[in-house]
This record gives sequence, C-alpha cells and structure tokens, in this order.
Amino acid sequence: MKLRFLAAALIMITSAALAPVHGQAAELDHLADSLDALISGALRVNIQARIVEPGQGGEVWTMDLTRVTIGGRSVRVRLEGANIIVIADFTPYWESEDELLLVAQGQTWVTDDTAGGETIHRTSFTTMPIRLGEPLVFLPLGTDLDNDQLGLLNIELEINVERYQS
Repeated sequence: MKLRFLAAALIMITSAALAPVHGQAAELDHLADSLDALISGALRVNIQARIVEPGQGGEVWTMDLTRVTIGGRSVRVRLEGANIIVIADFTPYWESEDELLLVAQGQTWVTDDTAGGETIHRTSFTTMPIRLGEPLVFLPLGTDLDNDQLGLLNIELEINVERYQS
C-alpha cells in the first residue's frame, strides 16, 4: 500500500513538473515562428551618401551605410559638416511581394557665416513606390545649393532596398 502511494505521488509530481515544460515548449515554438515571420519580412537598406560638385564630375566625399529594418520602421542617416547638417529618414512599407512604398523625410540646416551666421532650415518629404533592388536617388537639398560659404554642391543619397538574407 505504501509503495502504491509513493508510485502515485511520484507520477503526480512528475506530471506536475512536466506540464510547465510542455507549456514552455509551446511558447518557444510560437516565439520561433514569430521570429521566422519577422526575418522573412526584414529588409536591408543600403544607402550611399555622396557630395558632388556639379560640373566638376567628381565626388568630394562618399559614405556607405547598410541597415536592417522591417516594414514601417525608419532608417536614419545623419551627415554633419562644418556649416551643414542633413538628417534623412527612410521608411519602407510593404505594398506587395516585391514592391514597397518608401517614405523619405529630410531636414537640412545650412549656416552661412558670411551672412552673419544665418541658418537656413529646409524640410522635404516625398513618397515613392519602388521595387525591391531598384536604386533611387534622394536629394535632401534639392538639385543645387549655391552658398557663398559652401559653394555649389549636391548631396545625393542613393537608396537600394532589398530583402534581408541571413
């Protein structure tokens, strides 16, 4: 009788101990499925920032940046120089299996020391439908900025959005 009681108690304790493990395993499976879904929808945003002098045919400065994001989450680029700050945010939104809507927001601050240190602030906002892997160019300053301090220059941000591949 005592042996049966101990066997029954052992079975009950074992069952009670294994129940949370089974529940945790289900949660881990759900978490793994969620992570797989997140990774399958992840995007790699490649940005090449360039400063070029129009008519000179050359790049004055260049920088490459790659970030991983998901649809609806922005990628920020910040460029700072002696008299200029450029901040650009790029937010991709899924439209279909291989098409995105890319929202580009830009802010620039240009300080002209020759004009008493006056700072000009500009904003830009545009929405562009793109296909995965299709490069596009965003000009946060417009086409040309002619400034006595900076001269004639263009800032070009070339963006290419692709599926993230781990």
